[in-house]
Amino acid sequence: MQFSKSEPDEAFHCSIPFLAYRGGYLSDFTEALHRFVLDGRELRKQVTAQYRNDLREKWVLEIDENSRYKKARNYLSRLAELHFARWLETQQWQVHNLELYGGQFDVEGIDNNQVATAFEIKFLGQREVLFELIRASFTNATAGRLGVYSPIDYLIFRLYEAAHQLQGTSAHRVAVAVVSDYDVSYKIPLSESWVDWANPSFLKRDPEIQGFLARQYTKNPNLDADLKTFITGLNEIWILRYKGAFELHLEHRICPSASGQGNS
Repeated sequence: MQFSKSEPDEAFHCSIPFLAYRGGYLSDFTEALHRFVLDGRELRKQVTAQYRNDLREKWVLEIDENSRYKKARNYLSRLAELHFARWLETQQWQVHNLELYGGQFDVEGIDNNQVATAFEIKFLGQREVLFELIRASFTNATAGRLGVYSPIDYLIFRLYEAAHQLQGTSAHRVAVAVVSDYDVSYKIPLSESWVDWANPSFLKRDPEIQGFLARQYTKNPNLDADLKTFITGLNEIWILRYKGAFELHLEHRICPSASGQGNS
């Protein structure tokens, strides 16, 4: 409460449940938690120790904005998984396993055609992209500005990570990106097909993406080849955005191995 009542710091961090309460969205925030995490007032027994820890909002207790960012990113990603699973159920899917319960993938489900599907979800917050791409050049995550191409390059990388995690399953493989600033950073690039998903590659047109990508190439010199192999090995890519506080909306449904793209 002391943190939530204090003036915003340079990173403008604030407790997510407190923001939901203050904005009148608390029931929207807690719906997925009640559906998958809680049994009445108690945690479900099948919730893993890792998720028990990750879903406690302890990141607000970190001493500076950089350390809070790292912990908050993990917390928000876990919430996005649960919101996505709940959204799937509203689309008439059956959710039959979650990483929350020790499953191999973030979400596993079956659609109306009885197609078994494995999902890996990546949450991309606006401040996360800013932080990741400029932290090597600036002292805090609010300095600097992003070019128009950097967010789409970062999106490609996160989808590559999801695709890599989905390797080895015989189920239908779907990489999901949940973005919080769709209109600003992703609407035009995705709607105007800046990326050839049948032959994906980084655009590399903005200076702030260079340092981030250099670190990835150091870890994996074959990143360009792996990027194409893993992404085109996906059955689908879904791009969703938060519409309102915690309501998800599917914006794009992409088939990477096809020459064209199917958008919803």
